[in-house]
Amino acid sequence: MNTENEGSANDIQKEMEKFLGIESVDELFKDIPGSVRLKNPLKLLGPMSERDLSIYIDKILALNKPVVSFLGGGAQDHYIPAIVQEVITKPELLNAYTPYQPEVAQGMLQGMFEFQSLISEITGLNVTNSSMYDWATAIGEALLMSVRIMKKRQKVLISKSIHPDRLSVIKNYLAGPQVEYEMVNFDSETGEVDLADLKKKLTEDIAAFYFENPNSFGVIESKAEEICTQVHEVEAKAVVGVDPISLGIMKPPGKYGADIAVGEGQGLGTPISFGGPHFGFFSTNYNPKTIRQMPGRLVGLTKTQDGKQRAYVLTLSTREQHIRRERATSNICTNQAILAFGAGVYLSLLGPDGLKKTADYCISAANYLASKINELEHFDAPIFTGAHYNEFIVRVKKGTMAKLETKLIEQGFVGGYTLEKCHPEFGETAIFCVTEMHTMDELSKLLEVLSVYDKELGGK
Repeated sequence: MNTENEGSANDIQKEMEKFLGIESVDELFKDIPGSVRLKNPLKLLGPMSERDLSIYIDKILALNKPVVSFLGGGAQDHYIPAIVQEVITKPELLNAYTPYQPEVAQGMLQGMFEFQSLISEITGLNVTNSSMYDWATAIGEALLMSVRIMKKRQKVLISKSIHPDRLSVIKNYLAGPQVEYEMVNFDSETGEVDLADLKKKLTEDIAAFYFENPNSFGVIESKAEEICTQVHEVEAKAVVGVDPISLGIMKPPGKYGADIAVGEGQGLGTPISFGGPHFGFFSTNYNPKTIRQMPGRLVGLTKTQDGKQRAYVLTLSTREQHIRRERATSNICTNQAILAFGAGVYLSLLGPDGLKKTADYCISAANYLASKINELEHFDAPIFTGAHYNEFIVRVKKGTMAKLETKLIEQGFVGGYTLEKCHPEFGETAIFCVTEMHTMDELSKLLEVLSVYDKELGGK
């Protein structure tokens, strides 16, 4: 029997096409507009042995150049103690069955319980769930929770000083249940929430107001308590987004009146990678009438039936995959549990003193760098007068930002995240971020590069 051509790629493809009732593979992609479809075959290398592939990859990686990044507006590079990765990469954690199911192992449940407890401690709110997908989805869930609690109120307010990427996700969350939203202006001088505009828009049909502290410009809301008071005057919910590391020195949101606190947990032991994965956290205060409206899962501590041992259980899980079905508050399931576990390890290692020292360095180094940049003739930093945490906006002379970015790359630096598309009214600006990973020597070298460029522009 001649089997020379049996099982060839073409034969197998034709058999599959016949089974599917199509003439060609192109029919599978007919719903994708031709304007965005790849016209030419991918330029892929042929088959390689494991050894040859390893050598090839090493050559590609060798082309990478080490740079010092000051990119703001998203992921932040914080120091990760070696033990964090050691713990979360243990096989018994990585290979555990999906950690959102009721039958999850006691070890993972304990890790989630500790994580919840630590986040509650830094936010000042006594109930925290076992994490969300990321900051943006946590905001969406918080606003929908507020709408469910307030029942007949189908409108929320959002501060304009939010990052546009987070706002995009929120819009998607609000579109399905047809919840209206309105943006609240920020003060053009301080960068903080415009209290007069907020007061005007806080009507009886508002379920919640969302603002960030510090906001996406790096500005700290000095009147956060007053904001929450205004929101509560119309019996709406105050939802605040926070940087968890900043809470090492800043007042916890629960202490100035926030009803719900959310934020990005990436800085708590998760590498930047290529922008993900991240995880979000979600905290609120316990209220027996509203706690079931909280999304995700809550891990609780109890005892075994004989009362001799601790036992961790899913105390609350208002999800569609469990008992709630169509009455579920959220369909969040495969959240970043392993990263939240790592955050618990990170926070345990740093403790209150370590978190404070980290936040102290971030705020002092960032404000030092901003003040030095501002001394240059063709630079303004920061562009707002409000107090800043570890991010700030730098404005440069019109028509010079692109050249500046090139200069920085040539000298081994990545500059700030440009705001031209989302905030063209600011002029040519970029948001810079400083963390404990930036040494004073690196700050000095960056200032030298900026100083040389300033002189090229005609500065003294």
